[in-house]
Amino acid sequence: MALYHGSWNATFLGLASFDLLGDPLWLAARTVILSSFLLLAGVSLVLASRGGLDPLRFLRRLAMLAAAAVAVSLSSYLLFPDSPIFFGVLHHLAVASILGLVFVRLPGLVTLAAALAVGLVGDTLSFPAFDQPWLIWVGMATVPPNSNDYVPLFPWFSGVLAGIALARLWPGIGRGEAPAGGIGRALAWGGRHSLSVYLVHQPVLFGLFWLAAQAVGTEPATVREFHASCIAACTQSGGGLDQCQANCRCVQRELTRAGQWEAFLADRLDGPGRQSIGEAVRSCGGG
Repeated sequence: MALYHGSWNATFLGLASFDLLGDPLWLAARTVILSSFLLLAGVSLVLASRGGLDPLRFLRRLAMLAAAAVAVSLSSYLLFPDSPIFFGVLHHLAVASILGLVFVRLPGLVTLAAALAVGLVGDTLSFPAFDQPWLIWVGMATVPPNSNDYVPLFPWFSGVLAGIALARLWPGIGRGEAPAGGIGRALAWGGRHSLSVYLVHQPVLFGLFWLAAQAVGTEPATVREFHASCIAACTQSGGGLDQCQANCRCVQRELTRAGQWEAFLADRLDGPGRQSIGEAVRSCGGG
């Protein structure tokens, strides 16, 4: 997970150019990482209810998940307003923890069949009715939303159900010896505090990669995309490459001076902001 997020940070900040959304290997890596999260959540739900579910402990954990999910959403709306996280892995885990209670006492094969059904339905069916914003979390929309972390109920709840089924079919799971050695104890500590690790590691990594990007002078992916599209449009209109590069840098400079650059990148320009674009283009020789 940390390696994947580090690769995302490096790409976003211009330190690398990993094709995280198109390369089959990166897509497979994301699937494996996310599936392992959900599988272990299902196993943990069974382990937590083996001797009878402790309602207070369950509700405390659920409240922590919900609070963490809200914090992630608020942070994403501030940092990435064009692709916020409104139903990511933490949101999913909070909902799945409630729904999973229905299955923790069912036979493992029944839950395994339910997992296969959820995965199949989520991968094959979609309906326009689920395109509504308040239903997009279900996962059966015809058009996926633009989000940096989207983990809808279908098909991903199948991972939690698979974990529940595994724990039901393997009664001895979770009863091994405590790990020995420094590395083993460190991994065990991380497992016991996985939510804290999840919440802390990405801000720390992003900050470190941001410092590295500042040190070497790279540009974020959104800035590179702007320059690429701006130069392409300019050269297609008959401009020379050098002049187009200068004009596009000028537009960025003028929008920054007008306080509209960040809003432009996030596609959140209001009327005065759109007027600033026109003025910047004209002043930079774009007509």
